[in-house]
This record gives sequence, C-alpha cells and structure tokens, in this order.
Amino acid sequence: MRRLNRPLRFVCTLGLLGLAGCVAPPTAPSSVSSASAPLPPPTAVAVTDVLPRWRVFFPALNEALASLDFSVITAESAEAPLPVLPVETRAALERVVNGCTLAAGEGFEFARIHGPETPFPEHQPLRMLAAARTVLARVAIAEGDFARAEDLVAQGLAQGRASLAAQEGILPLIHAVSIWESALDGVHALARSPALPPATARRLLAVLQGDATLAQNACARAFRGEYTFVYRVVAERLPQADDPDLLLSGISSLGMDTPAPLPAGVPGLGPTKHLLLDLPATFAAYEADLAPYLNSLARSSRLPRGLFGRTTASVLTVYQAELGSFYRYATSDDPPLPEYLASVRNAVEATANPGGKLLACFMTPPWEVLMSTTLRREAQRSALCGLLAWRIHGRPAPWSELTDLLPLPPADPFSDGALKFETGGDPRVWSVYQDGNDDGGPGIEGNVGQPLDLVWRF
Repeated sequence: MRRLNRPLRFVCTLGLLGLAGCVAPPTAPSSVSSASAPLPPPTAVAVTDVLPRWRVFFPALNEALASLDFSVITAESAEAPLPVLPVETRAALERVVNGCTLAAGEGFEFARIHGPETPFPEHQPLRMLAAARTVLARVAIAEGDFARAEDLVAQGLAQGRASLAAQEGILPLIHAVSIWESALDGVHALARSPALPPATARRLLAVLQGDATLAQNACARAFRGEYTFVYRVVAERLPQADDPDLLLSGISSLGMDTPAPLPAGVPGLGPTKHLLLDLPATFAAYEADLAPYLNSLARSSRLPRGLFGRTTASVLTVYQAELGSFYRYATSDDPPLPEYLASVRNAVEATANPGGKLLACFMTPPWEVLMSTTLRREAQRSALCGLLAWRIHGRPAPWSELTDLLPLPPADPFSDGALKFETGGDPRVWSVYQDGNDDGGPGIEGNVGQPLDLVWRF
C-alpha cells in the first residue's frame, strides 16, 4: 500500500510535532554531507538487575492502586491536595516500596531495543511505583516523619537515575523522565516544609547537585539509541528492491512486515533501474543531522533554541521538495491516473536516494521538543537546589547571598542565565521555559501543560 499505515502515521506525526512552527527557509543543501565521523556506540553500564526481584511486587502494587478512587499520579505534585490513603492500601504500598529498593551497583536491565515493535512491559509498573513512593513521601511529611520521607525520596531519585541510564531510545527517555519528575516532586514537597531539618536539606541538595549532568547525558544516550536501535534497524530491514511500491510497503510497516507488492490489477509505478535506497548515504545523513544536538549536549544542559529549525527542519523541507509528487504518492490516496503515476516515477528517478529521504521525513524525531521535555526536569532539579538552599539559609535570598551553598546560581536550561526568583510575599523560583521570555513567574499549579513560565514555590 502506498498510504502510511498506523505505525508510520504515529512516527510521522511525532516528527511533524517538531517540524511545525520550526521550519526555516530551505537553505540547506539537497543532500547531507557524510563528512561527520560515525557516532560512537552507547556506553554499556554494568549493573545487577533488580527487575526479577521487583516484579514479584508488581501484582500487589496494581491491586493496591486499583482500590483507590483517584489516580495516584495526580497526587504527586507538592501543590496537589494530599490524598487520604485507606489503612490497608497504605500498608500494601509500604510493603511494595520497601521491597523495591536500589542498592549501590543495582539497576535495570531491560530487553534490548531491536526496532519500533520492541515491547516495554516494565515501564508502566515502574512509573506507578515511582508515583506511589512520592505520594507516600508526601504523607510522611504531613505526619512529620522526615526521615521516612527522605528515604522514600532518595529511593525515587535513585530509580529515576537508574531509569535514565538503563535503556537508550526516545520512548525509554520519555518513560524515565516521568519517573525522575515524580522523584523531584517529592523533593519539592520536602523543600516546601518549614519543618524540614537543615541536615536533611543539605543531604538532598548534595544529591541534586550531583545530578547536574543527568539530563544532558540522558538525552545524548537516548538520541544515539534511537539511531542505533530503531532507525538503523528499520532501514536495514527495508528491501533493496527496484520497485518503489515494494519499498513503500516496507517503509509503511517500519520494516516490521514482509514487504508486499501491489495487488494484481492495481496500477503502480513499476520497476526502475534507479537506486531507491542508498543505506550508507541514509545513515550518514542521519548522523550529520544528529551531530549538532550531541555537540550541544556535550557542552551544556542549555536548550539550543532554534537549532531544529536551522538544521533538521530545513533539511527535511528540502527533502520533501525534492521528493515532490513521490512524497504525495506515499502519504495520500490520490487516484492512480496514468499521468499522475508518470510524474511520480519521474520524481523518483530525479531524486538521489529517494527511499532514504522519504524515511528521514517520516522517522526523524523532533529533537528540540524531546530536549525540552527532558530539560524541563533539569529546570526543576536546578530550581529545587535553590529552594533547598533557601531552606538551609533560613529564608529566601538572592543567589548572590548563597554562594556557600550554591557556588554558581541555579542555571535556567531555557535561557543563557540563572533561574529567576522572588523573595517577597510569594517566594518562588521560575524558568522562562519555551518562549525564552520572562513573564514574571505567574505559574500554573503543578506546572501542568505548557505554562508561560515553569514555577516552583517555596
């Protein structure tokens, strides 16, 4: 079939999320140079896998959470109403989180990603475990049990750290970032408590300061993994065929199904002697596209604002223009009239590596959007360093008064400077977030959705 099926429609939609509103004038060359060196392979992390031990607790976790009349995730935020947990449910959740702990050298060993069809069966229970742990920490804070709350939050941070290091690729990154967010919400709940012992605040501050490069390293690993374990796998599965329709069949299923020719009697493009899929050129173009993002991440955890529009979006715009009616043929159900098919065939044969460029249009991720999602949590980590420093200091104060606790002002990953703050009647810390403009930190409870600024209150 020429038209995209559901798996590829999803990937194409993901790519368009990054392309929409970011497309620069098509000034990039029509083919990407392969001068960049191949990407280094992801670094394996040797750990003792805890999943076999933790899986034993997942049924009890699911049963306990199913007994609640609310979603536990809605109660993670330090600004959300504190839920009332039935005694039996709380006891069950306590048993689960006590059994699901990480010691030094322990982590997760997920099944290796081998393409877009790779299942992720552990991700949902691990996410719910993180949420349950954070909610229990909030309950412990309300009861004045800061030792228990600190232990729960520390375990949550460890789980987030291990999740970000365990599996490379975009979907694992999104999953791991949500776990990290849950743990940071627990830290926020502690930082907001006037009764928080200074010694506890100092320990948490040290942990968060040690995670200063966590976001950028996680992004780099995920982006490399998406190339290595998804994009390359899909491209290598595609048929080296002389029939454009057969190649489109393979692209349409992301290489998960055996490519099928058009049904008998259905007009198609027919075979061609033109090289449809040049794998070395396809891989070199992807590596060249990814390189500036990896270079940015190697330098800092700052968002390279506008980089997607200047590079990826511009190149993809050129690709679509080059593919012309072949791109339209691949993404629509226009009637296969003879003159239309002739124009499509001409477009195929006039384009270098048409199959590789079509695959890039459909499968190149919105790098900047994904970086923003991860750096949103980096902004939270940075803001919590500031709030904990305020708690240790005994009051909100300008960053310049806290150099003994914060050698550098807490950085805002969405700007070139530090996080903004207000020490007066509504003390808070905020990031300028997506638009790069300081809107004064009005905030939305829990930073839900896409607020103008990301705000964390003291």
